[in-house]
Formats: sequence, C-alpha cells, structure tokens
Amino acid sequence: MHRIVLALTFLLFAAGARAADGDPLPARSVLLIPAGDPVEYTVTVRTAATMLFPLASLGALSDGRQKSKDLTALMRAHAPGHGLFFAERVAHRLRAAGYEVRVLESIARRPDDPDNVDIENLAFDEDIGLQLGFDAIGFHSGMGTQAYVPKLNVDVHSFPRGAQWYPYSTTLFFGVDARPNEDWAIVAPAEASFPSFDALISGPAAVDAVYRQALDQLAERVAMQFQAQSPLKATP
Repeated sequence: MHRIVLALTFLLFAAGARAADGDPLPARSVLLIPAGDPVEYTVTVRTAATMLFPLASLGALSDGRQKSKDLTALMRAHAPGHGLFFAERVAHRLRAAGYEVRVLESIARRPDDPDNVDIENLAFDEDIGLQLGFDAIGFHSGMGTQAYVPKLNVDVHSFPRGAQWYPYSTTLFFGVDARPNEDWAIVAPAEASFPSFDALISGPAAVDAVYRQALDQLAERVAMQFQAQSPLKATP
C-alpha cells in the first residue's frame, strides 16, 4: 500500500551505501507526517479446504473480498481517524523523551494512495522528518479456526531534508504476521481476536479499540527504534 515516489526511490539507490551503514543522525526537532487513513480494511480467510481444492480457494478469495468491503464500509462510517491517532501516540512518546515534534496534519494526499507523499521536495525546518504509513490493516481467519485475528502492519521512515537516505526505515507487524521475540513484531493478545466475522462486524467500537491498542503499542516501538537511530541532540 505504501509506496515512495519514483524520484525518491532513485535517490535511495544512489545513496544506498550510506543508508546501508545505518549511521545515527542525532536530532532534537522532528517533523512527523501521519499515516493517511486506510483506503481498505482487508479480511483474508484461509481454511484447510483451500489447500486441497482450487474451487474452495476461489470461494475463500471471494468471501474475503466481500468481507473486506463490509469491514471497510463499517470503519469508514465510524471515521476512526487511525492515521492521526497513530501519529499522536508516536509524538507523545517522542516528546516525553525530550524531542520537539510538529505533526503535519495538512498535506496533499492522493485519495487512492494517501501514504504516497513526495517527501523529497518537502520543505521543513526541523532536524529530521518521520513518515508513518499503513502497509496493511484488517483481520485474518486461518486454518482450523473461525476466529479473526487482527493484522496491522505499519511502514516507518525517517529522513533528513532532501530525503536522500533513511536513517531509520522499517515495517512493523502487529497480529497475524508477527512472530514472538522479534523487534519488528508485536504478537496480538488473545482478547484482540473475534470469535466470528459476525462478532467482528457487529462491534465497530470493539474493532476500533483493538486497532487503537495495537497502534499504541506500535507507537512505543517506533519511538524506541527512532531514538536508537536519531538520538536526542544536545542543546546548543
């Protein structure tokens, strides 16, 4: 979902050696670009039958598409503002650590790809920029269960003015794609899952609460990792 503009990709390759070094870039002031609200909340369904029968796989795909439409419509109707919420939680943690943070709420976005922001040509006075984006957000129902487990993956990039390299760039995974004891992953607690799709779709407030709790945990991880790559610069 999250894509960097072509010109930025070229610059990233051109500066690949420097980016690969992961050299820390100390900072005190941060321009924070919130994630755009998700275009789609996806639902994927996988059963044992999908592994054995092609028609069952097609049926599961069709079922997932319809459920994705239903969940997307539900969340849009309630306008949860997950992108700005995530940014505010990251900003809160960075400010608590001593950084000065400005959240850039007004920025031109494409409706079909709101996280595709031209950061290369973005003018700002802060020491460093930090862009948040949604890679995937939704739920997954796997083999051997009717439960729906949250899936929330976020992209994070820090960049100096001109965006010629990324001191900090990662994708963090919450829920179904996570693995235990990994710095890039947060395993969802059992109570974050829903026993059925009916239970999920009938409880928008509960779904919103699951996402907000996930985003709060992801924000903590982002702030911690950002500080490792851009330690707080001493006051002049």
